[in-house]
Amino acid sequence: MELYIRLQVQTIAAALALGAAAVLVYELLRTVRLNRRRRWVTHLTDGVYVLAAFWALLRFTLSIGQGELRLYVLPCAALGALLSRQLLAPFFRGVWQFWWGAAAQTGRWLCRPVILFLHFCKKVLVLTQKNIAFLKKIGKIKLYRKKNEAKEAKDA
Repeated sequence: MELYIRLQVQTIAAALALGAAAVLVYELLRTVRLNRRRRWVTHLTDGVYVLAAFWALLRFTLSIGQGELRLYVLPCAALGALLSRQLLAPFFRGVWQFWWGAAAQTGRWLCRPVILFLHFCKKVLVLTQKNIAFLKKIGKIKLYRKKNEAKEAKDA
């Protein structure tokens, strides 16, 4: 009998942890959504969260109950989510915000050489287009001169 109660207590603790983890993942995706205020980002983050949370909860409930759904697991996960939302989420919002800013700055630094290279390529393209146009004009002028020289040679 003691082993069965110990298993239930472990299951309840794991369900509380699952609920807390679900809230922390939600807060992470919330940070992304608030920093990128676009409709497609909101839909994408919501879809990722729903699929990840559903998969984790389904896998957890089926594995912890050996294929059977234990009804006390879902309320315990909800309680863990509620407690995490009240206690851990305010602390982690600042952490996620910091890391989002650090990742964004790192991305800007890593993209800078690419942006400079693209700017250089654009300058080379414009210069090449101008040179091609110049060479076309020179070619037309030379053809016109040859035509006039041939015409003058015929007339003379």
